[in-house]
Amino acid sequence: MPWPSAPDIVTLFPGVAPMHKTQNAALAMTARLVDAVLIALTYLVTMKVRAVAMRLWPYDLFEGAERTLQDLPVDAHLEMLVIILPALLLGLSWARTYEDLRRIRSDLLLFRVLRGVAAGTVLALAALFMLKLSGVLSRTLLAGFAFASVGVVALSRRALIGWLRARHRRGEDVHNILIVGSAGAAMPYINSVEAHPEWGLRVLGVIHPDGEDEDEEITGLTYKVVGRLKDLPRTLEQSPVDQVYLTGQMWDVGTLRKVADTCEEIGVQFSMDANFLGLRVAEAHLDELEGNSVLSFSTTPQNTEALVVKRFMDIVLSTAALTALAPVFLVTAALIKLEDPKGGVFFGQRRSGLYGRDFTMWKFRSMVADAEKLKAALEVDNEMDGPVFKITHDPRITRVGRFIRKTSIDEFPQFWNVLMGEMSLVGPRPPIPAEVEQYERWQMRRLSMKPGITCIWQVSGRNNIDFKTWMKLDLQYIDNWSLFLDLKLLIKTPMAVIAGTGAK
Repeated sequence: MPWPSAPDIVTLFPGVAPMHKTQNAALAMTARLVDAVLIALTYLVTMKVRAVAMRLWPYDLFEGAERTLQDLPVDAHLEMLVIILPALLLGLSWARTYEDLRRIRSDLLLFRVLRGVAAGTVLALAALFMLKLSGVLSRTLLAGFAFASVGVVALSRRALIGWLRARHRRGEDVHNILIVGSAGAAMPYINSVEAHPEWGLRVLGVIHPDGEDEDEEITGLTYKVVGRLKDLPRTLEQSPVDQVYLTGQMWDVGTLRKVADTCEEIGVQFSMDANFLGLRVAEAHLDELEGNSVLSFSTTPQNTEALVVKRFMDIVLSTAALTALAPVFLVTAALIKLEDPKGGVFFGQRRSGLYGRDFTMWKFRSMVADAEKLKAALEVDNEMDGPVFKITHDPRITRVGRFIRKTSIDEFPQFWNVLMGEMSLVGPRPPIPAEVEQYERWQMRRLSMKPGITCIWQVSGRNNIDFKTWMKLDLQYIDNWSLFLDLKLLIKTPMAVIAGTGAK
């Protein structure tokens, strides 16, 4: 059977076989060149816009004050572009905006561009400061330029990715893959590749395990069974294969070693299905430990950039909340003391955090001073199934406590836990260690993500659901986590608090 010829692509050196890494390098280089041109143009346009703004608004904001927009030394600012342009390109490179261009998500791309422009701007300021030029630089020009650069780079990158995916759909610039495995094991991967032509992947054929009798064409497809495992070296020598993919069926160590050694010797990329263990939730990722490659499986999000942004949001928003709510803290503390002077203003309780680490979670005290001693006598009235204790008309709750619980004011001190990194704004609620001891094994997984003030449970009826549904909602959050989900829950939480849905 004749092999399909590899499509023509732009390569850096004539006569070099088109390889996926070369394609990626050429694409990244193209993106850098486009960024350099567009960033320089954005800088010049920002200078022009600022000059027009000065003519349109020649007035002072305050009598006797300096004008908001001062005249620019144009030549000096044009010279600064020699420093600012490389700084932004370095920042974009550091933020990995030139990686994964073939399959990167739009939200992840935007966050990387934001991070890269911010880093590049800081680097440019540091360089200008060392060169004693920072005093000449217009702050309004730099701020406007940085803001515009985010949009320009993000939009141009999306256009470049759209152009690339259009080429892939036409069968151009594709990455040839040879699958090793039985027809049944190969079909799910083949179907995925067929369903996503924009990925730029093409299955050239299937290599079956030795001893199988499947020589026929896979039904309904153009992909051929091109040989047995023993034929793999010859097939790789004679065919334009960029990558060998080993399916996830049970393979012995000898077979794995044979395939890996063959690919390494010829220089072909070797990949294998990381789901060979049959895990339903955990995802695989490769780590390195003292020079040793380690394959890890995790059920929690591994998007480090997004997790860094999540922590940044926690710090900024919790600091803002603690500052803005200071008057509420003072009034609440005074009311608690007036009604029950015996106890303290805050109630600290040991809770289980990330992977069961204990920490003290803080609330405004909403019960009488000896509430914990009275709990045992009330266990018979517990309205929640499972290890959680809740009753509607808890006699231990004070009048002030009932109000601050209904309005969720009692939870406000947890912004301190968020600031300290013990909790997050969004995440499963931290349980009491005694409750964790009664968890079923599958319920322990809710401890695999940092606990939070609000989550899906809080905006879905909160206490008006049974314990197992509550646990499943927390696992649903972990399995589907994204920054957009966090933002959605943060927006919904105030509405749930105002409605008082399920609050007790």
